[in-house]
Amino acid sequence: MSNKIHVLCEQCSKETNHEVLATQTTKSSHKDEYNWSTDYQIVMCCGCDTISFREETLGEDDYDPETGEPIPTVKLYPPRMAGRRPLENYYYLPPTIGRIYREILSAMNNSSVILAAIGLRALIEGVCTDQKVKGSNLENMIDALSSEGVLSINQAKILHAHRFLGNVAAHKIVPAKSLELVAALDIAETLLKTIYILPKLADEITTGKKKSP
Repeated sequence: MSNKIHVLCEQCSKETNHEVLATQTTKSSHKDEYNWSTDYQIVMCCGCDTISFREETLGEDDYDPETGEPIPTVKLYPPRMAGRRPLENYYYLPPTIGRIYREILSAMNNSSVILAAIGLRALIEGVCTDQKVKGSNLENMIDALSSEGVLSINQAKILHAHRFLGNVAAHKIVPAKSLELVAALDIAETLLKTIYILPKLADEITTGKKKSP
């Protein structure tokens, strides 16, 4: 069995090879009605030597019904998304959009990955509704944002890659990976800055602007 695993490194900010320095496993006893096991591991990044604590729990129902692949619950300490702060000037966001955004940050900072994924989808839908774009589904609304010039074509393509993240989390109860959530939040924040924050900041710049007669 390999003593190296892929882990999201706090210092490297990406998944890297980690050496497993120590492992302690606990399992359900024969008296328990539900079978489970938990591995407690001390791991060290092979790139920067940062040491973390990893906890992986697998229950008898934690398997993909289609592929049979195990879907363990993994926790890292310190949490990789802890301390994510809101965008500078986030108070320019519309009240409803701002509330959804703050709740996403709260969910991510508490490692509530399913709630965070559902919130990210709700945030994108909320932006589409606020911008009054028309479409029978989220895919069409994102395309409308692009065709109306609110988003670039490349930004729309990136959003399409993540728009069903919340659906998967809600309907299949499959938690997203930390890296996926961080990437999706980065994209959503770029959307918020483009539509709401940067125009407000531009309005505040008076240097060089011609005064109305």
